[in-house]
Amino acid sequence: MKVLHLISDKKAIELASEIEHVDIDVKKTIEKASTAGYLGEEHFYCSVIQDSNFTYPVDRLLENPPKIKLDNFYFDIISKALDDEGIYISLAYCNSEMRVSPDFIDEVIEYDDYDLDEDELYFQRQYVLISPDSHKLFKIYEEEGISGHKPTDDIGLIVKYDDGKYFSYFAIRSTDLCMSSLQVFPLTADLPKEHELSLLNPINKLLIEMINDSIVLKE
Repeated sequence: MKVLHLISDKKAIELASEIEHVDIDVKKTIEKASTAGYLGEEHFYCSVIQDSNFTYPVDRLLENPPKIKLDNFYFDIISKALDDEGIYISLAYCNSEMRVSPDFIDEVIEYDDYDLDEDELYFQRQYVLISPDSHKLFKIYEEEGISGHKPTDDIGLIVKYDDGKYFSYFAIRSTDLCMSSLQVFPLTADLPKEHELSLLNPINKLLIEMINDSIVLKE
């Protein structure tokens, strides 16, 4: 068991801000994201943004779509989307309901920075955090009031190409039936750590680091 030592609040915001301005290699990042496998199937974890904040898989943009592969045709569509409303690359997933084999987990970590006294803590919850690079099991007592993410949410980057450079935005995607909507994480310390979108939330601090490790930069 590893006791968790989180990055500072300032570092979490700085790291999230840096992620939004890195020179991302979109093609290699998508290829890397495709290895995550947290849906239990081959999936490319990249979708095209249309209608401002809704995402659509590439095959839904085509009539009589062929079997989609990560080939030149696929990346031609992605390139056009980057010049339009952008794309969303899913890079991390958080689920409190997933049960996985210990062999699947790279690291078990336990929250240790409680505001409550030890005798006030009764119910421990565990979250499975998954990225293309790692699979972590995070344990925290519910009484602390820290919010995780819903099983229908995933976390990643909105990416858009403009004026000769890429711009990225740290975001969460919520999927309801066939509709997926996006919400950008506010890069601020104003939200309390209990809020699901707070960058001070220990779960989000872990996800920020995991996403940072999953991004491939241009050489």
